[in-house]
Amino acid sequence: MKHLQTIQKTFHIFEILSRAAMILSFVWAGLCLAGVLCAVVWYTGGTVLGASQELVQALTSTSGLGQMLGALLSDLVIALTDGILFLMAWRYFRAEQTQGTPFTDSGAEQLKRLGINTILMPLVATILSAVIYGCFDLSPAGSGDNFPSLILGIALILASLIFRYGAELEAKASVR
Repeated sequence: MKHLQTIQKTFHIFEILSRAAMILSFVWAGLCLAGVLCAVVWYTGGTVLGASQELVQALTSTSGLGQMLGALLSDLVIALTDGILFLMAWRYFRAEQTQGTPFTDSGAEQLKRLGINTILMPLVATILSAVIYGCFDLSPAGSGDNFPSLILGIALILASLIFRYGAELEAKASVR
């Protein structure tokens, strides 16, 4: 039982960390959305809180509001993707805390879905970001390397298999 308590404490820490990361990601997405809305107002010739288009262009490194809008939209997509993945991780850790063990069929299934989404969602976000960058004639901001999310997704899927096997062993032990 000592090892299960250690696992529970560790999962509790990851629950807290994933919740904090989720909140920060959604705050980042909100700030990007606010920036997009401000850029649209500036693009149409309006002012936001007394700041005009000329002042904003002088304070930013982009050569125009179109480029700023493209970068903000791309960041919005990435932030939302990260926030959704952290939300899914937080839900998994919270469910594990409620169940008291990671060795359940429902927990293993939830972890497998998280692994699949960890592989697919960053890939889709990178494609959308590349399309946005192409539409606004921007050079790519990052490398677009999804290898870490691929490896993490595969590791989560493998962990779900191990947890499912543990659930089977616990079910057999409780029958005896």
